[in-house]
Amino acid sequence: MGGYGSDYDTSTDDAVVKKSARSYNVDKGRKYEEPKKVFPSPVNKVLITKAKFPLVIAVDVTGSMREFPAIIFEKLCILYNEVMLFLPEPLKESFEISFAAIGDAYSDQAPVQVTDFAAGKELDQNIKSLYPEGGGGGQARETYELIAYFYARHCNLVNPLEHPRPLFIFVGDEGFYAKVNREHVRQHVSTEDKLKSDLISEDVFVALKQKFNVYMLRILYGNPDDEKDIDAKWRKVLGDKHVIIMQDPKRIVDTIIGIVATVVDGFDAFKQRIEVRQTPEQVAQVYSSLDGIEDESTLKKYVMAIQALECPKCGARLKEVPDFAMPVKCEACGYLLVRIN
Repeated sequence: MGGYGSDYDTSTDDAVVKKSARSYNVDKGRKYEEPKKVFPSPVNKVLITKAKFPLVIAVDVTGSMREFPAIIFEKLCILYNEVMLFLPEPLKESFEISFAAIGDAYSDQAPVQVTDFAAGKELDQNIKSLYPEGGGGGQARETYELIAYFYARHCNLVNPLEHPRPLFIFVGDEGFYAKVNREHVRQHVSTEDKLKSDLISEDVFVALKQKFNVYMLRILYGNPDDEKDIDAKWRKVLGDKHVIIMQDPKRIVDTIIGIVATVVDGFDAFKQRIEVRQTPEQVAQVYSSLDGIEDESTLKKYVMAIQALECPKCGARLKEVPDFAMPVKCEACGYLLVRIN
């Protein structure tokens, strides 16, 4: 597998794909630091960062994700250094990442795992501290809403910028529960919140979006009957352009790097680097995932293709076809359209 000079052992063989994340890690000798038998939840913990541009990456580590959490965690070690290549100078000293592992609080021992915001070499140890439990409830949903609650209510961003906004990226394949269970909050997040009732999950995602620019990188679920419902739930709470379908989950970290590069107006440097270090097929997969992504601070919209010379944002007629070297500004909505393929 190509990608930023790293080689990762992956497989599509049924004997591997059908294993839980836990079994895959054991068989492949993954170098995760095995924590205590019951991983401690961050009860009454408050994350705090003074970073101007904080990033959260929250990965579903339940069994339906198969070997992908291990692949993602292994490759996340390169993310910080790659992102530093695209960050503007004022942000290089003010960029920190918090990692989270998502389980199912109805069935798992470690459904809420979070790491402190950190930078540099410390991130590698933070990644290794996460426990890919490989459980889950088997109901096409996990407690994503509980992680959303934690970061919405128990994460203090001291100096966040308006542009680029703090970034939160979910990675997973399932939906979320309709309500945040108040008992789950007490057990895994805070004994001090004293909720009188369960909370509507959609409201919690609204609160999270007020603090972060939120994306979901979604791996297709194994059961086609549930796929439509899962997709609809995420699009309802995040919006169409913030739900990115990963046809090839091995390109997830590359896609995260592309999202970061886009929101800091560094897509040109990202494009140049990925096209040198990846195969054309891998590049095309990443670009396909990023199709339609927007840089809100510069009003740029990156698109794979233009149909009938129409703006893909507002539908207005364009005078010419945009290219990466020659972007075209839509006179109707003001977006600078950049074709990335």
